[in-house]
Amino acid sequence: MRQWLQKQPGSIMNTATSIETGTLRRQDIIEYEPLLKTALRAIIPFSSYSLMFPAKTPEDMEADPVHPFGRAALENDRLSLPLTHSDRLLAIFEARGVNPEETARALPFLPHMASLCLEQIKIRKSAITDPLTGLFNRHCMHQALIREISGIVGAIMPGPEAMADDSLQGHSACFGLIILDLDRFRQINDNFGHNFGDRILVLAAERLRAVCPKQTLVCRLDGDSFGVLWPQASRARMSELAVSLGAELARVTARFTPLREDVGVSASIGYVNYPQDLQGAQFQKAPEEQAWLILEKAEKALSTAKAGGRSQIYSFRQILTQGGVVLDVMPMNRLVINLGRSMDAHEGQRFLIWSRKFNGSETIVGTQGDAIFGHYPPMYKAEISLVEVQDEMSIAEVLVQSDPNWTVEKGDKLTLLDDHAGRMEQREVQPGDRTPQKDPLTGLYPYRDFLQAWQSVRGQAKSFCMVLMRLETPHAERTPMDKMKEEQFFQTLAGRVETLFGPEALGGRFSVNCIIYHVPGLDQEECLRMVRELLEDERFAGLEKSVGIAAFPFLDYTRSDILENARKALDHAEFLHDERIACFDSVSLNISADRLFAQGETYDAIAEYKKALTVDEGNLLARNSLGVCYARLNKYATARTIFQDLIALHPDHIMPLYNFGCACLKDGDPVAARQAFEQVLTIQPDHVYAMIRLGLMAEEEGDFERAWNLYEQVRAMSDGEHLASTHNLAYRYLARLAFRRDDRDTAREYLHQAITANPQDAHSFHLLATIYLERGDDPEIAESLARQSVHLKTDVPAFWEVLITALEQQGKTEEANQTKIRAAAQTC
Repeated sequence: MRQWLQKQPGSIMNTATSIETGTLRRQDIIEYEPLLKTALRAIIPFSSYSLMFPAKTPEDMEADPVHPFGRAALENDRLSLPLTHSDRLLAIFEARGVNPEETARALPFLPHMASLCLEQIKIRKSAITDPLTGLFNRHCMHQALIREISGIVGAIMPGPEAMADDSLQGHSACFGLIILDLDRFRQINDNFGHNFGDRILVLAAERLRAVCPKQTLVCRLDGDSFGVLWPQASRARMSELAVSLGAELARVTARFTPLREDVGVSASIGYVNYPQDLQGAQFQKAPEEQAWLILEKAEKALSTAKAGGRSQIYSFRQILTQGGVVLDVMPMNRLVINLGRSMDAHEGQRFLIWSRKFNGSETIVGTQGDAIFGHYPPMYKAEISLVEVQDEMSIAEVLVQSDPNWTVEKGDKLTLLDDHAGRMEQREVQPGDRTPQKDPLTGLYPYRDFLQAWQSVRGQAKSFCMVLMRLETPHAERTPMDKMKEEQFFQTLAGRVETLFGPEALGGRFSVNCIIYHVPGLDQEECLRMVRELLEDERFAGLEKSVGIAAFPFLDYTRSDILENARKALDHAEFLHDERIACFDSVSLNISADRLFAQGETYDAIAEYKKALTVDEGNLLARNSLGVCYARLNKYATARTIFQDLIALHPDHIMPLYNFGCACLKDGDPVAARQAFEQVLTIQPDHVYAMIRLGLMAEEEGDFERAWNLYEQVRAMSDGEHLASTHNLAYRYLARLAFRRDDRDTAREYLHQAITANPQDAHSFHLLATIYLERGDDPEIAESLARQSVHLKTDVPAFWEVLITALEQQGKTEEANQTKIRAAAQTC
């Protein structure tokens, strides 16, 4: 048993409640219930169980000198086992279906054996918590991130397996991560000593617990760094929490008695949102790698906040959109900026440069000493494009200057332009423009000159192709020899391209490791053939290359849009394995739409999916994803039609059929929904979600027996290959149905299982709190559970009512009255 416990990860309920690593609390019995159940089952086999938290120890179970851990009681096949730790009764474990004869022989020893199980839980708890503050530790945070990402990743990227209704899934669709540092904490340690510094850390941890919602996971990462993981949190809610944390920590003070001095702190805060702050190929990484990536992004946001001074808050997205600064000005229209690959900068991104002086409010002192207050209008200096992106910085090329006499300076600010907002592509050739100049070594135009030359020729051809070719050598691994080989490659390539494409082809450097070509008079297929022929040259062997090709005319895209299409095709090529050459097509549009969907831009994603279907009506991914988008926007009739059309095209594909059933159900057509779900089970008898849906429909019709049988089928699958996807669902719905049937013992057992599997299940928290109040158990436990439910769903009056009752039963009259006022505001 000890070996088993040491190997188990345990259950961590996302709670900000105070944790003391030296002892166990009643809440720990709930949080570590899976470990407790499995350990006790190894001692006493049982069929079912429940937990009770009595306000006082029953007389027949009280400890005495002979029974220091309390006394167990056996009635037929029902065992009542006290769980005692540090001379305190934490709970009573009610085991049903035990063997009476074997249990009777072991009865005097069982309370002691149960206490040993609690000791192992205490050890497990100590391993994942910080001994000073009682918060969870960094390892625990990383494991929680992995679990959240593993649950989300299947839902954020639509496709043939995406579901129109994610309400049955046992995970959140997003989460946020905050990392904060106490400002100048080293000075506190140096000036007042480490013991006093520890006092500050404990006070800060207590303030974090008080402010953070119950379902968050609050951790001490190291030193004076803390982390807060908030499942289901939007970007707006993370911003609000970050502001609240900053304000609360600014109130932390400790008295340094020897000097009678009050010492305060402040915090710098950075935060990141998942999946919004990941992009492209980053989603292809394993959940473990994505977890590290999310931590790095949050730490990068924190570093940016600290660089801005004390008490600053920065989101990861703000770094790229408005955190850019010019670090140095180089010859040949080149700049060094502070944005790199670690901030998700990439070659080709466009930025506007704003004057650090003529931007915002200003006070001007006149010749007579009089002050004039005013506000400068926004005026940008230049537009730039990133041509070489390194880990922490980038080299940019100036494309357009608003005034040639107004030069870019160190410290000028940057703002990110949207993908389609580049001014240079839209700009037409103007009289007096300087003549574009080629690089004498490679014969290629610098990017600014290429755009200028392209503007003058793109309107002359009825058809043309744009080709982007990138060398995939990671920047960190590029040695001087690699850079020399790249230049030789581009020089050789330029000559070879002119031979294949003809002298009309226009070539330029899109970035340091990427070239761009405008090839007039070719369609996409012919251009693809020539690119393949080009890359077959043995001189180019051994170099990792990706190529994106886009053609004009294509749909309703303008000539200036084709460059952006070539960029999307290049992104498409990154997902390929053997031949990494992609033509802009329905799949390219699908990948672009998936990225927009993952970032929450549902309407833009719909537009891209529609274009993908215009190119290829048989694109299963795009059509199913389009239906999913409409369903997520509550446009169920439209989604229903899309899924119906998809079923006609792919009658044996499960997911469109299931999605059709969900859309029918939401659209008020239960008959069609039932037929669809039953047809799903005909094709795939073990389809969990279809069984759950049919069970819920049976419940609504009052057929509890059929519903129970369907949920039991799902639970039975938990022992096999479906464990990961069904463990939460089975217990969640069995518990609720048992509650409706007034079977409180069974409901209590399954509710513990449901909450353990899904700490975001607000309704299960509510029902369990209700049961504990009904049974007369410790109202503090009911209060803790009820708080979880109202934090997860603030607009449900019944959840607030249970919390108020739990407070009143503890004599917390003032807090109960305040809660009534807040409940009225939240549910009105």
